[in-house]
Amino acid sequence: MNISDEATKASCLDWSTGKYSKECNAFYVASGVADLAASGDAALAASEYDRAIELYSAAIDLDSATDTIFANRCKAKLAKVLWEEALVDAQKVLYYLSVRSSNSF
Repeated sequence: MNISDEATKASCLDWSTGKYSKECNAFYVASGVADLAASGDAALAASEYDRAIELYSAAIDLDSATDTIFANRCKAKLAKVLWEEALVDAQKVLYYLSVRSSNSF
């Protein structure tokens, strides 16, 4: 990803406006949810919890939620002492795991 893509990504993740435009959606679909998750993982490892939450949330908003993304967002929320929000994510992890195990037969 080049520098201009990083600038676009940063502007798309401006959650202060509360807007997530179709343009941003198209950008993330093109660059891939895996990139969002990897960036979220890097932010989590660097203890940049707000950024990790934003990146994981963007991946979830693109209908690409997985148990791993919810688990990692849960970890970031726990680090921010957002107990109730972390609990919701933990419950979603259990849901995704139960769906996966019921489909494996």
